Amino acid sequence: MTQLLISVKNIEEAKIALEASVDIIDLKDPNLGALGALDLVSTRKIVRLVYGHSLISATVGELHTNIDELVADIQLRANAGVDIVKVAVSAFFYQANFYDAITQLTKAGVKIVVVFFADEEINLNLLPALKNAGVYGAMLDTKNKHKNLLQVQHQQALHFFTQQCHQYQLKSGLAGSLQPQHIDQLVETNPIYIGFRGGVCDSSQRKSALNQAKVHEVIDMLRNGNRNSTKAQLILGLALHT
Repeated sequence: MTQLLISVKNIEEAKIALEASVDIIDLKDPNLGALGALDLVSTRKIVRLVYGHSLISATVGELHTNIDELVADIQLRANAGVDIVKVAVSAFFYQANFYDAITQLTKAGVKIVVVFFADEEINLNLLPALKNAGVYGAMLDTKNKHKNLLQVQHQQALHFFTQQCHQYQLKSGLAGSLQPQHIDQLVETNPIYIGFRGGVCDSSQRKSALNQAKVHEVIDMLRNGNRNSTKAQLILGLALHT
């Protein structure tokens, strides 16, 4: 059963996502890039509103100059009550002391999702190290928002990614300029969740306001996609055993 993540930039948008019972309400500032960090004041307001109703994830940005800065930002979001902290793959992931720092966070209960950019080189050889460090999940997103995820990666590659995440016991996510019409294809790749921003905003522009009607449209389409996927798996299972 694939879940839905919706990215919001302020408390008004969080209210829309909350009213729609979105599975994961993701906090980010779309004016600051693909994984722009939402300010902590807004983050704390949204946590107070949403906590206990939906999972809350938040990005930490991509401008850290050293591992200590990154770790401090992760801890700040966790301390603010965010359930899941999203961190982009960077040069830090190739430094041995990085995993020591991440392990200390995960042992303290911080759930970290590592974001690979699908329009850049994807090194899935990092997955075993992420598992060993206690990382919660991994996801694919796009850095360049002029193309969507399915334009930069084939569906088979996305399925392979979700399979690899499952193998290493990492929650898998797919996002990247997605539109409602992509839902059926993505559900077939078996991610734990799929993420939307631009596709549920006015004029399909990620920097515009969240559109309530589009959020509900995506929820209905995902519900149908999950239902159809479940039926297809059941039919396949029966065929294999007859």
